[in-house]
This record gives sequence, C-alpha cells and structure tokens, in this order.
Amino acid sequence: MSERRKLWDDYAACWSADPSIRPTALGAVAVDDVAYRDPGTEVGSRAELDAYMSGFAGAFPGHRFRIDEVLDHHDRSLARWTQVGPDGAPFMTGVSSAVHRDGLLADVTGFFLPA
Repeated sequence: MSERRKLWDDYAACWSADPSIRPTALGAVAVDDVAYRDPGTEVGSRAELDAYMSGFAGAFPGHRFRIDEVLDHHDRSLARWTQVGPDGAPFMTGVSSAVHRDGLLADVTGFFLPA
C-alpha cells in the first residue's frame, strides 16, 4: 500500500472515528490549518474539520467512508470513495482531491457524484 493510499484510508476513518480519538487521528493525517470544502461547507482548520466530521457522524450514524482508489503525483492526490451505510451497502460515491504539505493533507476538496 502506498503512503498516500494509507493517508487517505486513515483520513476516511476519521469521519466515523470515536469523538474522543478523532482530534488525534485527524492530527496524524492533516496539517493544523487544513482547508476543507465540499458542496455544503468550507472550513479552514483541523478543529473546524473535526467539528464538521462530528456533525456528519451525527447525521449519518453508522456510516463510514471506503477509499476505492487513489491517484497521486507531486504534491497532489485524488481519491475515489464510497460512503457506506451501517449494513455495508453503498450510500453515495464521490471523489476528493488534495494538496499535500509535509506528507499530510493540506487542502481537500470533496465532490459528490450523482446517483
């Protein structure tokens, strides 16, 4: 498994992580001033992203993200992902792109794909 693939897998796990460990887990994959945006939000720090992830976990209990594919070169990567429900069935798919800094995610943009 490539370093970038592991980074994306660990990042995906943050979305459904226990709130008591999420800040530490997120600190292992993203810089403190990480920028994150998707069609519904835009945040500019790890603390803000942690809060957004908490809201996601509350809105979609038992859901998690599975990384299906990672493409990368230079300081950028693209991850294709699937959001799966508690029963393991696909709920939504999308892609996220990132700029990396110091081996961590520095700027992440998520796109939701139509069903």
